[in-house]
Amino acid sequence: MPDEKTGKIARKIEVAANIAIVITACLVAVFFIRNYMGERAGQRHTIAPGTHFALKNIHWEVSRKNIVLALSTSCHYCTESAGFYRDLVKECQTRGVRTIAVLPQSVSEAQSYLINEGVKVDDVRQAPLSSLEITGTPTLLLINSEGKVEHVWYGKLPPGDEKDVLAKL
Repeated sequence: MPDEKTGKIARKIEVAANIAIVITACLVAVFFIRNYMGERAGQRHTIAPGTHFALKNIHWEVSRKNIVLALSTSCHYCTESAGFYRDLVKECQTRGVRTIAVLPQSVSEAQSYLINEGVKVDDVRQAPLSSLEITGTPTLLLINSEGKVEHVWYGKLPPGDEKDVLAKL
């Protein structure tokens, strides 16, 4: 009799272990899909239009429209996009749109980077991008005179999106 009882207990343990393995596998799959596949599909969790942009000591009312370039000196997409940023800054100057670059690096390092890339913005600021609800670089934001985000573009933009940015100025 003890062998039959031991066998039943062993089978129950085996069933419970199999259920635990299936549940763990499902949780890992959900985690992977949310954290890796979601961003690849363009579902970043970044600042949304209508949100107040929390960059300190900026007087948004100085300009009706403001373009913020959230960049990093270590971002190869930022460097690859420098040609567009040069054109964008020139277009902003002709239209009276203020340009501000925000980087996580020091202001002096950021200024050197921008000078090397030929991107001459009106103002350069240092801030941890995560504190501004920016999850990746490059990110472009169109901010109105009240400090509210009107549009957000992120990543290396294809030509159609570059035209969209210029049209929104």
